[in-house]
Amino acid sequence: MQAPAQVPFSEGNELLSKTDDSPASDNCIRLPDDLLVRHGELEGYLASQLSVGRLNAIHDWLWRAGLPGRVQPLHHQKVLRRNILVTERIDLHLVWTDDNIFIKPLAPFLLQYAFFAQHICPNLSLLPSALGFLHTYTKLIQHRTDFILALELRLLPPDVTWSAWNRFRLDLLTNITHSQQINKRYHYGELRLSRLNSTYRLHKRSWRGGYFLVYTRYQSFFTANFEWLLLAFAYYSVALSALQVLLSANQGYDNTNRVLGGISLALGSASILSVFLALLIMALLFMTLSILNENFARRRRADVEHDFDLNEYKAYGVKA
Repeated sequence: MQAPAQVPFSEGNELLSKTDDSPASDNCIRLPDDLLVRHGELEGYLASQLSVGRLNAIHDWLWRAGLPGRVQPLHHQKVLRRNILVTERIDLHLVWTDDNIFIKPLAPFLLQYAFFAQHICPNLSLLPSALGFLHTYTKLIQHRTDFILALELRLLPPDVTWSAWNRFRLDLLTNITHSQQINKRYHYGELRLSRLNSTYRLHKRSWRGGYFLVYTRYQSFFTANFEWLLLAFAYYSVALSALQVLLSANQGYDNTNRVLGGISLALGSASILSVFLALLIMALLFMTLSILNENFARRRRADVEHDFDLNEYKAYGVKA
């Protein structure tokens, strides 16, 4: 099933109308946001704005980093205490870390009917990416609070109204309904950066860089990746202290203070036992959660192996 080469919104519901009909120059074309691009470079520019080839290269493993259709509205990103970071990189759109999520603004050339029909629809390699990108915004901006946040963050053109957005969004939901219409990257929603990095290192042999590194200093890198060493040293110190207590307690049995020696022996043994129990419980908990999450992700992965209804999935990743 080939993606239909048609504009996913009506001309009457476009969000950015053509207001400047003056020619840019003989060698340039004027984009809807007044950006000038040379004629021979237009396709390359559109590809830089829409191509998600790096994620498609590891598509079979994206289930480790995210769930199908899971895109949460802007207001809920704030509920999760995430900072919304605006990026112009399409390969970072909806990629998140512990307290940040990257979101790319809606490109103005996707909001104008004439430009979309002339330059996006004929390009069948970019059309699915454009449709998938547009569809993510039907989930990001669902409520008036989402719309206000989008305007504050300049994710939408400033003159777009709430009623105009609703009409535009309804057109998208009506015309973009099945997974085969969109680029396969957008079968998944939000993607966790740490798992993207580990997946990219493993399957693309990119050991040094990974998918995207947010560290600008060695201190940040070591803080983020080696905090577990502090915990290990803490347990190690407790174990060594307990062993010292045990040795002292054994010597105490040779002296007259047998009661104090017995208490020290019991406390030392309990300390060592508690360390091993804590490590065992943490390991079992980690393994259990990992297995449950992986099984859940594998079940949901089946959804992207066949054509499915994109609008079955609510903002929180739950079927209607």
